[in-house]
Amino acid sequence: MSLAEVKVKGWAALVKDLGYAGATKFMLLYETGSGDYTKERREFLKDVHMEEIVSKKRERGQTKKG
Repeated sequence: MSLAEVKVKGWAALVKDLGYAGATKFMLLYETGSGDYTKERREFLKDVHMEEIVSKKRERGQTKKG
């Protein structure tokens, strides 16, 4: 099977199960982005500490102590 055939059949399968909107959203997950994700993440999370994350998760009952 050629790559073109895989692409056509894959799109058809996505549309069948997810509809056009869902298939499009799925494809956008694999859209090549730009920029430096690691640098941006470090800047965005510079004031967030692991203890704070764990504490908030415990408050919501999303993790076990220990």
